[in-house]
Amino acid sequence: MLVTDALRRAARGESDGDGGEDLRAAEVAAAVELLQGARNAPLRFLLAHRVEAYVLTFVMSFGLNKALVWSGVQDFSLWGWLLWIPLFAAEATLRRARRLGQERVIARIRARHDAMDTTGGPPEGKRL
Repeated sequence: MLVTDALRRAARGESDGDGGEDLRAAEVAAAVELLQGARNAPLRFLLAHRVEAYVLTFVMSFGLNKALVWSGVQDFSLWGWLLWIPLFAAEATLRRARRLGQERVIARIRARHDAMDTTGGPPEGKRL
């Protein structure tokens, strides 16, 4: 639900600000970035109604395979599996957003540590 809510806020023009080093916030921000635009509307819809999409896809896939077998068109059918492609695409986008968010957080941490190395380390009395 976080991704769906973040997409709605982004559509309204609201901003949560920089996620800093919060991994979950960085992943959500990356998902919003990857799913913006009109061409990603079907993926956003599938992710907004994820459970229903999985159930409906299973029922349609199973039904298509059974209909093809019972009608005598095929002895064994796997054509229904093609209906899973949009869901797999949506899940792949979320995995890509997760990786992108993790990379951004790691880059921020490295930049902070590099800045500390050039300034001579952490302030007195503080440890990492």
